[in-house]
Amino acid sequence: MKKKNMSMAAFLCSAALVLTGCGSSNSASGTEPASSGGKDRVVIYTAAEDERIEYIQQELDKQFPDTEIVIQSLGTGQLLSKLQAEGTNSDCDIFYDLEVVNAEIILNASPDLFADLSEYDFSIYDASVTGYTDRHHQYAVNGKTAGAFLVNTKVLEEKGLPVPETYEDMLKPEYAGLISMPSPKSSGTGYSYYNGMVTVLGEEAGMKYFDDLNPNIKEYTTSGSAPAKAAVRGDVAIAYGLLWQCVNYANENEGLKVIIPENGLAFDLFTMGMISGHETKGSVKEVFTYLYNELNKPQCAKFNPDKIYVDMPAAEIANYPESYAEITMNGLFDFNYKQNLLDQWKY
Repeated sequence: MKKKNMSMAAFLCSAALVLTGCGSSNSASGTEPASSGGKDRVVIYTAAEDERIEYIQQELDKQFPDTEIVIQSLGTGQLLSKLQAEGTNSDCDIFYDLEVVNAEIILNASPDLFADLSEYDFSIYDASVTGYTDRHHQYAVNGKTAGAFLVNTKVLEEKGLPVPETYEDMLKPEYAGLISMPSPKSSGTGYSYYNGMVTVLGEEAGMKYFDDLNPNIKEYTTSGSAPAKAAVRGDVAIAYGLLWQCVNYANENEGLKVIIPENGLAFDLFTMGMISGHETKGSVKEVFTYLYNELNKPQCAKFNPDKIYVDMPAAEIANYPESYAEITMNGLFDFNYKQNLLDQWKY
């Protein structure tokens, strides 16, 4: 497969298509839901993965049978662009799984776009994820997603290659064309890998790391989930992806192995909240309150069980690591830092 390069122009073009071409869709199907004859309607924009959307949709529909819950699935960059463009007149009532630095980008330009959440109990959160709360309560963290490597050992065996164990191993020339990672310009997962290496190595050495890695990359994907799926199919031997998805795929398929480098995993935080003024509309606040107080904890246990709560529920994913080293990420809430890194991304 030819390597895909994600230029800024292509990204902006993609975002523009989303803004002009997307209507509200029911879950991840991309179809416009029929009106429910005056039924109360709540619209959620999300960058969550399909399996998480399906679970949340089912649980909300059970809890609110008299409310039409419409979940529109968007990519990480698309969610940012759509919220920026639509403002308080957005079809969106609740946003979910908005990358934390993208939430800060929005608030920098439109400080009043998100409803204030001060009445909600933020003491439920672990101190490691609340670096923003001394400044505002306009969003809450709904998840932490660590990144790891998923290796298709059958593909490597066919080529007579060993399983890589470290970030440095990924640079070895024998893995040329065998690795897939998400593009940092379109994926929060890809950006966390990029930022993680820059954090560990320093900016100059971090940039060189990706220059050295580039010959080994078969594809830079727009989706954070796509590389792991490619590894499952055997299209690539090594994929960088979400830890929880990698573990699930390894549980479900023979010949797949999850690699957690000893020097730590990069991670990102994702947020939820309401559009300002929409909290007084119909059942919006009631739905968000249920999501905040009740639904998000079991969602984390099922899908992304990295610690965000003081009393974090046990992971429901078999073989999920009980602990792992974390990279202390630079600029987690700093959109200027992120933009500086993205401006230097070449691929």
